[in-house]
Amino acid sequence: MAPELENIAGVSLVIYSRDHLLPHIHAFYGDHEAIIEIRSGKLIKGFRPAKKLKIVQQWLRVADNRMRAEKNFYELNPTLNPENYRKKRES
Repeated sequence: MAPELENIAGVSLVIYSRDHLLPHIHAFYGDHEAIIEIRSGKLIKGFRPAKKLKIVQQWLRVADNRMRAEKNFYELNPTLNPENYRKKRES
């Protein structure tokens, strides 16, 4: 498993390298896994008990948490970073 970004209320938040867009986190709770979009907090795929999903969504509403998650996503997946596309076009 990838390094844990955060563990809140027993939910482990993880970001993988060699992943895909939209920027997202994987949330694990027991045997459940959910993929949650970082910017909107929307459940993309998987199952999460409603109370645990709400806790993750509240965590993502905090600007510092959301920015840290997105930064980590792009650090682990630099080819997906829009900034890299701009730099290539300007070169």
